[in-house]
Amino acid sequence: MDIFIDVSKIIIETERLLLRAFEESDLDDFFAYASVLGVGEKAGWPHHENIETSRWILRSFLDEKEVFAVYHKADRKVIGSLGLHKSWANEDEAYKHLKVKEIGYVLSKNYWGQRLMPEAVKAVIDYGFNTLGVEAFTCGHFSVNAESRRVIEKNGFRFVKQSEFHAKQLGQTFEDMKYILVKDAPNPLANFYNNYDENGRLMANHGQVEFLTTMRYIEQYLKPGAKVIEIGAGTGRYSRAIADKGYSVEAVELFPHNIDIFKENLKPEQNINISQGNALDLTTFADSSFDTTLLLGPMYHLYTEDDKRQAMSEAIRVTKSSGVVFAAYCISDGSLIWSGFQRKLFSIADYIKRGKIDPVTFDTFSVPEDIFELVRKEEIDRLMSGFAVERLHYVATDLFTNYMRTAVDEMDDETFALYMRYHFAICERADMVGITHHSLDVFRKIMP
Repeated sequence: MDIFIDVSKIIIETERLLLRAFEESDLDDFFAYASVLGVGEKAGWPHHENIETSRWILRSFLDEKEVFAVYHKADRKVIGSLGLHKSWANEDEAYKHLKVKEIGYVLSKNYWGQRLMPEAVKAVIDYGFNTLGVEAFTCGHFSVNAESRRVIEKNGFRFVKQSEFHAKQLGQTFEDMKYILVKDAPNPLANFYNNYDENGRLMANHGQVEFLTTMRYIEQYLKPGAKVIEIGAGTGRYSRAIADKGYSVEAVELFPHNIDIFKENLKPEQNINISQGNALDLTTFADSSFDTTLLLGPMYHLYTEDDKRQAMSEAIRVTKSSGVVFAAYCISDGSLIWSGFQRKLFSIADYIKRGKIDPVTFDTFSVPEDIFELVRKEEIDRLMSGFAVERLHYVATDLFTNYMRTAVDEMDDETFALYMRYHFAICERADMVGITHHSLDVFRKIMP
């Protein structure tokens, strides 16, 4: 159901912005960004060719009271708009019982790429959910507008459907991608792990390849008496294996379901302290506390560069100088080939239309509903370039295994041992690592 929100009575402040009602004195600022070719066109309206057009539209903002001015505090001027409009979901059977508003936004071209609009949208969502009684927000973008898509994804919206939008003023029809964010909606990642047998995956032969490869590299750097932390420990497969070798392990896991399974499988002689925590905030642990740090799950499920940097920064912070960090990733090309082209679990063509796969490079773009964040090695390299570390190994932990999963699972012990010898011999070859499903980045912390 639609609700009216009078923005003239609201001021929302963020670190860099003020969201407030437009004022007549904003006319020059409004015209300055709305008159630039390519700004309005991304939202379906032509750029303003004269200030009288801006004056007329500004008057409508003042009268309708549903559009915020996005005011840049440091530069002391209006740089965009953010409106709360009637939503398509008000007429949708699945959502019409909810109090829903549609978010629409425009940002001055001079401020693109500074992450200002994600900041503004997040603030409005938080205020709407916590203060105004809004139960869901919708948002959308034209399929050709990748920048707007990233704003939507960074704020956790879930893709719902694709439709056509005819922009009368432009005389063009666009593919319109529609998203929704429902307050207190179930966490798709929590749902996934509540119904997923991670232990079972790692026990089958094809899962053992990844597990044995990862353990092989961990064991190379475990020293007597080493202090070990596993961040995102899941159900404890790695922590328990390391504890069985006589080490004390600090295990941090986000989801209670995984912690329950972890504790059920814990043996009295395994010296493991299990706590609930988030890879993005390890303030429970002091700087330089651990010799060995495992980050074998969190990077699978972090979708923004800020979150990835934060998780990596925390992992490195709690690691001692010269300590070793192990970070695991899901690699995109393996998933495109195996799950897309081969098993057809999703449509590559549809994902291209939805902006989830680049049609030229086939880079992938994930959101929380996808569960897994898929990357390529060059993205990992860019991430790590900002940290004081020395790479020791970059490993394809399962390499070709998933492409021949049935054959690997059916191998007898002798054949499987031979396969593992072959795998170990090639799993760091630069000409092969790009085709793996999972990779392991092993690096040493160095003092800056």
